[in-house]
Amino acid sequence: MRVTTQRHSREIEKMDTVHINHKPLLLNVAEKERLHTKQPQPFPHITPYMTRIAQLLFVILSIHASAQPMKPGDFGFRHIPFTFQGLHTDVLLLSKAGDESVAKPLFLFCQGSMPIPLLIHDGAVKYPTFPFDTRSLTEHYHLAIIGKPGIPLIADASELQENLAYLDTQSHLPPAQYSDNNYLDFYVVRNLAVLEHLSRERLADASAVVVAGHSEGARVAFEMTLRSTLITHLIYASGNPCGQIMSRIAQARQRETPADSLRFAEHEFRYYEAVVQDSSNTQILNADSFRSVYSFSRSSLDEFPRLTIPVFICYGTVDPATPFNDLLRAELIRKEKSNFTFQSYVGLDHNYFGMKETGEVDYDQYNWDHVAADWLAWLKSGAK
Repeated sequence: MRVTTQRHSREIEKMDTVHINHKPLLLNVAEKERLHTKQPQPFPHITPYMTRIAQLLFVILSIHASAQPMKPGDFGFRHIPFTFQGLHTDVLLLSKAGDESVAKPLFLFCQGSMPIPLLIHDGAVKYPTFPFDTRSLTEHYHLAIIGKPGIPLIADASELQENLAYLDTQSHLPPAQYSDNNYLDFYVVRNLAVLEHLSRERLADASAVVVAGHSEGARVAFEMTLRSTLITHLIYASGNPCGQIMSRIAQARQRETPADSLRFAEHEFRYYEAVVQDSSNTQILNADSFRSVYSFSRSSLDEFPRLTIPVFICYGTVDPATPFNDLLRAELIRKEKSNFTFQSYVGLDHNYFGMKETGEVDYDQYNWDHVAADWLAWLKSGAK
C-alpha cells in the first residue's frame, strides 16, 4: 500500500510496530514520526497505507492459506492487465458485492512511494490495500488503484522487507523497471492512460471521475488533473504544493537545536544541489533516485489556480507540510478562487494520527476513516 518511504528521502515519516496474529509489522506513520528507530535499508520508511492495519483489523480477515496461489479475486478485487509503453501494469478494481456490472463513477486512488505490492498476505491474513474503510465509497463508486512498475501484484509478507518493500534478492534493491520509472511524469502519463481505458468500460459512469492521492500520490493526482478533461473532482491529501524537498527541509528544521542548527537542514540543501546536478540519475540512494526526488520537488504552488474543477485539500496540522498548504490556501483566497475546499485536521499528523503529550504519535487515534468520510460527504454535497 503505498506511499511509503519517507524519512530521510521522502517526505517525513517514522515507524511503529504492531502485531497481527503475533506477526510484527512496521507501519509507516506519516512523514515524520516513527516510534521505533530500527529502520531497514535501503528504505527507512514505510507506506502510510499500511498504518491502517493496526486500526482496521476487521478488514484483515483471517483466512487459512490455500494450496493454490492467491489471486486478486481472493482479496475481493478484479484484476485488469494493462500494457503501457511495453510495460506490464496491474490495475485493480474494487466494487460493492453484486454491483460489479453496475455503471458507477470511477474513483482512482494514487498511492505514494515505495516498491510495495498492492496485495500482501502471510498465509493467515490479507493486508488491506487502502488505508480507509472502502465500504461507503463503493456504494457510489468503483474504486481503482494501480501497481508500481516492476513490482509483483501479489506477495507473501515473508518475501518482503520488514517495511514490506519488494527488493531483488541478489542486489537488495528494487527491480530496474521500478527504479527506471519511479518518477512523476511516468506515473502521471501512465495513470492517465489507465484512466482513459477504464472510462471506456461499460461499468464506468462518465458523469464523474474522481482522482484522489495521498502524500506523493497527491502530487501525481494533481498533475493528472492539470492534463486531463476526464477528471471531474480532485482530492489532494497531505501533499506539499512546494515540493518534496521542502518537506525534507521542514522535517530537518524540526530536528535542529541551537547546538546543531546547521547540520540537518544544510545537509538537505547540499543533497538537493547534488540532485539538481545529476537529475536524470535513476540509481536508488536512500530510498529514492535523484530523478525521482527532482521530479517530485518542483513547486506546483503557482499551478493550482489553473484548476477549475472542484478540489478538496486536506492535511493534519502537525504535518511538516502544513505551512505550505496554508500558504496555498492564502494564495487561492487572494486570487478569489472558489472551487477549492480546505480541511485541516488540528493536532493530526501526516497520516491523520493524533499526538501524545510527549510529542509521539498516538496510534490509538486513527482517523483515516473519518477523513475518507469527509471526502464522500464533500462529493455528495455537490463538491463545488
